This record gives sequence, C-alpha cells and structure tokens, in this order.
Amino acid sequence: MIATKVVHSQSKSAWNVVGTKWGGKYKIAVVPYVPSSDEDVTLLNRHEAYTHAMFISNAFNAQAK
Repeated sequence: MIATKVVHSQSKSAWNVVGTKWGGKYKIAVVPYVPSSDEDVTLLNRHEAYTHAMFISNAFNAQAK
C-alpha cells in the first residue's frame, strides 16, 4: 500500500509520482512532456502529462484505502 502525490520535476520537463509516507519519498513514476516553441502546445503537452500522472497516482491511492 503506497500513498502518492504528483509533483513537477525541479530539473526536467516532467511530472513525478512520489510516495508520501515518511521514509518513503521515492519516485513511483516519471511522466515527461515535450516543451515546444509554441506556448499553447507546451501547455497542452504539460496538461496531458499531468493527467496521466494523476491517473497513475490515483491508481496507487485507491489501493491504499
């Protein structure tokens, strides 16, 4: 049973799914996205990656309940 949350990577264009328990702060998954010169495309890619990361996180959190 792993409780997770989604956070943005500090060094890369990606969302990380990480554990929230004390001593368990490790990456479960990394969901990258491709930045573009067009800001609208970048926002779309970023939102899509966030949606995928939330899906992964929710799957783990549903098991933890």
